[in-house]
Amino acid sequence: MRILLVDPPFQRFVGFYRFYFPLGLTYLAAVLQNEGHEVLIYDAEHDSKCISLSTKDLSLQHNLYKNALEDDSNSIWLEYKNILKQFDPDIVGISVLSVKLKSAIKIAQITKSYKDSIYIVAGGEHVTARPNDVLDNFFDFVVCGEGESGILDVVEQVKNKKIVERVLKPVLIQDLDMIPMPLIDSLLDVKSYRPIDLGLMMTARGCPYNCTFCGLSPIWGHRVRSHSLKRIISEIKLRILNYNVDYFSFRNGTFTVNRNWVIDFCNELIANSINIQWECLTRVNVIDEELIEKMIKAGCVTIRIGVESGSPKILEYMGKDITLDQVRKAARILNNSGIFWSAYFMLGVPQETLDTMDETFRFMKEINPPFVTLSKFTPLPGTEMYDDVVRLGLLNPDTTDWLWGANQSIDEVSFVKYMSQDEFSDKMYEIAQYIQKYNKAHLMKDARMKKD
Repeated sequence: MRILLVDPPFQRFVGFYRFYFPLGLTYLAAVLQNEGHEVLIYDAEHDSKCISLSTKDLSLQHNLYKNALEDDSNSIWLEYKNILKQFDPDIVGISVLSVKLKSAIKIAQITKSYKDSIYIVAGGEHVTARPNDVLDNFFDFVVCGEGESGILDVVEQVKNKKIVERVLKPVLIQDLDMIPMPLIDSLLDVKSYRPIDLGLMMTARGCPYNCTFCGLSPIWGHRVRSHSLKRIISEIKLRILNYNVDYFSFRNGTFTVNRNWVIDFCNELIANSINIQWECLTRVNVIDEELIEKMIKAGCVTIRIGVESGSPKILEYMGKDITLDQVRKAARILNNSGIFWSAYFMLGVPQETLDTMDETFRFMKEINPPFVTLSKFTPLPGTEMYDDVVRLGLLNPDTTDWLWGANQSIDEVSFVKYMSQDEFSDKMYEIAQYIQKYNKAHLMKDARMKKD
């Protein structure tokens, strides 16, 4: 069978360069190819001509996305139609994030208009939480949770021409090494990706924490399942050999949750003389001086950490299970190590007030990270905080319009309960302006130090 896997567009509509590639789809492609199927991935977000834009620019140009959804002559839709004609798939699988729901539905509509006999399957975090949002919108199947086993069930039903189950329930894969290595060559025009774009990897799935705003647990579960070191080292070597990758981004939610695994991983990189640079995501409560020193020796150059808030009240509401003192300690360790690190903050949860926003602002300055990333809270279906937003009357639970989720504008939509929209927007704008200047100054300072 010919199977086309699609990552729908959003950022590309506004000219935003999306780093990396749809890793999840390349896993699915590998599984399908192992079963003898012909697979192609259309990454609708990828365009080597796009440029990187700031979050501010993205928000200002958000209407381009809205307009594109209604414009059948948009170049991306025409591009997709051409791919359909050339590849002529039997099955189309579409990755669905909440912020891309309407874009995914548009892809499905175009597909059915081209040939109604094509079976369309949806997967991803949004449909795992809300499968009915797509079942009545041109989709034939929904795969919930991890997709590698579910997609094979779909193919079997299509092959037998007998639909038994439209919604495939989550099945966690216990041994991740059983999944074939991602089939990167299945990407359409893979040669147009830069080496840094092809450095995205996951060493594990699952997170033991219970952050109330995070939508990944319904897919990956809470128990951490790791690839073997042998598998990870082999995959890194293949990326280097086949795609000239020398910078890797490990995007498991909490890279250092298993300290011994990380130490062993670093030792393997060093022992194998694998001279790469890499970055990871982690938490303040699972790092220490010795670990960071070992990671730096093994090529780690960037660590991204979700602090989220400087308010103990908000941290508790978020279920972060960290204290400000733990953040302070981690910040000292990282600042003293000299490694580049980014602190992620999120404003605008329902319990946010002007006082808690000021607490976060002051704390942000206190810990003094080299870089600050600021986001506005978006309620994701399937999360505890989404349910709270609905309970508080801040969101209609029957909505199917998730465009506000993709809108990063600070003055249009928010979900705060105890302040006005104007109050939140003004304070958010004040903090965002400060961060923009702060980051610019720190990056210039870092550049001067490296030059010297």
